[in-house]
Amino acid sequence: MEKLLTLLTLERQAQEAENSEQFHHIIVNHLGKLLPAEHIVIWVQGPLGTTLKKISGNAVLDPKGAYGIAILEEIKKIDPSNPSIWATQNSQTKTCLTCIPFHTKSDGYLGGVVLETSAPYNEEQRILADEIGAALSPVMALHHLRQNRGMAGKISGALRLTSSKKKAVALILLLALVCPIRQSVTAPMEIVAKQADYITADMDGLISKVSVEPGAPVKEGDVLAVMDDTVLKAEYDLATQTLDMTKSAYSRLQRESLATPEKKTDLSRLESDIAEKEIRLDYAKTQFERTQIKATRDGIVIYPSKNELEGHPVKAGDVLMKIADPEQAEVLINIPVDQMIPVSDKDTVSFYLNVRPMDGFEARISSVGYEATADEAGDVTYKVKAQLKEDTAREDLRVGWKGVAKIRTEWTLLGLEILKKPILMARKITGI
Repeated sequence: MEKLLTLLTLERQAQEAENSEQFHHIIVNHLGKLLPAEHIVIWVQGPLGTTLKKISGNAVLDPKGAYGIAILEEIKKIDPSNPSIWATQNSQTKTCLTCIPFHTKSDGYLGGVVLETSAPYNEEQRILADEIGAALSPVMALHHLRQNRGMAGKISGALRLTSSKKKAVALILLLALVCPIRQSVTAPMEIVAKQADYITADMDGLISKVSVEPGAPVKEGDVLAVMDDTVLKAEYDLATQTLDMTKSAYSRLQRESLATPEKKTDLSRLESDIAEKEIRLDYAKTQFERTQIKATRDGIVIYPSKNELEGHPVKAGDVLMKIADPEQAEVLINIPVDQMIPVSDKDTVSFYLNVRPMDGFEARISSVGYEATADEAGDVTYKVKAQLKEDTAREDLRVGWKGVAKIRTEWTLLGLEILKKPILMARKITGI
């Protein structure tokens, strides 16, 4: 008798629910009073397939998660023409799943609930589950009818409003479609250095110290970074000592040859040794000096941060920094392939920086990439460069600042611009 009263109470609460969402909440959180379950999930069967709506408790149901996908796979096994209660096992959690579909003769397959338990239901509980499905199926059909009627009323009202003013609306739409506008594209931009010098590593090694901060001004010849010179310093010192010892031996032999002329024949050999060791010393000195990476021109140093260089190994030819004139900057715009429009050097660019979103700047396109290439983020884009106008204050712009740019090109009709993407999509699908 207690189970019967609980079922009648649940049925009444479900009927009094104000909307489908409240109905789903009542089912998943009150059904556990009739049948024990660790989790209860309710789903709805619609024209587009099965949709998981809610899970019991305070848990958040992710239909695309592993748990949601496992539940959907079990629901798909239900035969819509003959839905009935059936039990299976979750392959991931090894728990028992009991599916109670909701269906009526007039409305067909509407949805249902899945109850997850540690052990399968006994015969008495299965009979009760069948009664629950029979009692709640008409209630779900009622909520579906209310929801569809509400949507139909909104659509009907909108259609009646449009019908009363259809001539005016049609005229406005026609005028809007033939309204001339300029083709435009919005894409990310960055202030980059113009004609910057790339500072590269002269040899394989380890960066032991970076002497300048990012954005710091430098003069030609200033030391920017120092590579680990332990081995090269030892080789340079050894070459110096070896040369000094050979020169000392040569001086001693010169003095001895004054008393012993026979030793003069060894002087030529030592002279050759001195010449060879001088060459080795010059080479060791050159290699040692190459550990100091110096500025090639006056300007500012551009690189991300010291942490990305200090203590990291590099190979010969790796770009470490850039040196550029802060007064010589330009705008680099990365336009995605699917958004590219015809662009020429006569077009203008308006851009806004992220650090100064309220200030707009103007530039004029100077070059357009012939083919799309991958940028730092890995996206394939066309590289468009634009020159800042002469009246733009260079001190207001800093190399590395990013923002968004808008390029305006030739005139077109609003209708053609609106239909452009649908036409391209249709061509991709049909191949026409």
